[in-house]
Amino acid sequence: MDVVSDKEFLNRFIGTNLTITTIHGRFQGELFHIDSARAIILVKVKDLSTGKTIPGAKLFFGNVILKVETEEEPLDPISVERDEPADESIGNTQSEDDVKQPPELEEVDPAPLESVKKSNVQIIKFSGDEEDINYVLVDKFQPMFGPAIRHLQNQKVLSLSAVALNVSRHGKLCWLQVAAKSCVYIFDMLLLGPGVFKNGLQMVLEDKSILKVVHDCRWLGNFLSHQYGVILNNVFDTQVADVYLFSMETGGFLPSHTSTIKDCLVRYLNLSPSQVSFLQYKETLMKDNPNIWCDRPLPTAALKLLSLEVVHLFSLRLAMLDGMLGDYTWLVDGYLSAYRHGASDVILSSEATSSELPKELQQICLLQQKRREKALKEYQVNGAGFLKRAEK
Repeated sequence: MDVVSDKEFLNRFIGTNLTITTIHGRFQGELFHIDSARAIILVKVKDLSTGKTIPGAKLFFGNVILKVETEEEPLDPISVERDEPADESIGNTQSEDDVKQPPELEEVDPAPLESVKKSNVQIIKFSGDEEDINYVLVDKFQPMFGPAIRHLQNQKVLSLSAVALNVSRHGKLCWLQVAAKSCVYIFDMLLLGPGVFKNGLQMVLEDKSILKVVHDCRWLGNFLSHQYGVILNNVFDTQVADVYLFSMETGGFLPSHTSTIKDCLVRYLNLSPSQVSFLQYKETLMKDNPNIWCDRPLPTAALKLLSLEVVHLFSLRLAMLDGMLGDYTWLVDGYLSAYRHGASDVILSSEATSSELPKELQQICLLQQKRREKALKEYQVNGAGFLKRAEK
């Protein structure tokens, strides 16, 4: 009996402990999922040859499995053709054929939520009067992945975040959150691997017609580029926007340090402490369990905070854009009323005055000078000439 292909048989063991013997060794863990691509996924995995615990989920393809055993008795050995040994680490085992999007995926209804099982859709209740937000956990290619990609491809603005172990180009990406205005898609990178990008998400992230809102895009852009060959395009970075707005408000000074997402949500959206408490909860979770993002299944509370981390970025971007346009709007208002409230009845043509800068537009220099003088009274200046923001 080919145990890997007998999906119904193995599904009866979901949640139980299995021991898998492969051409590379023996591993023990809790059965989490049977993949349609002839693969078994275990969580809480222990390498029996070394005695070490492996964080997160581990994927075993059928071509390297020799035997699958329960705690009670061994199951029939698997008779399969031996291909070249595959690295069993998540994200490195899948060839292009392994992760190719199944043909029937094209026939799935493109509605983002209707074709997703209700068990995979959670409703987040915000503090205050904000609307409920849907999040969709995407941890397999069927039936959720295709509709999610189609929905994201049709958006003009998306918000983006991620969590990883070892935040560097050599780390491990665990979860990727991509939000449209109507819902948040949480991609399980440990289970899905690079197929997430090869089957459509790379096209979304690189699409120059779709704006991506991110807070501090540096590490994520570095990560995606070096590990997956994905180049983020058309990014609105809220951390950069905060520095730009500070410079506007102080007449050209720069702050001594950048702001966290929590600082920005409070500063520009006036969110209450309870509305940003999820960020503190995230820090607490990580402190109690540094490897929490490798846990499968991830606790519902953790999935909710991953969603909350991106949904506010839409409103934050709009508030920042309003601030950026503040000086421009002020100048236009002055320009508009220049002749309307003037004493002269003579209106000069634009051709006659094109070489002169109108005094109404020169007001921006006076405004900036006043802001600089005010900033020097309100802030301390460090040795580099940057203004010290008050610690919160």
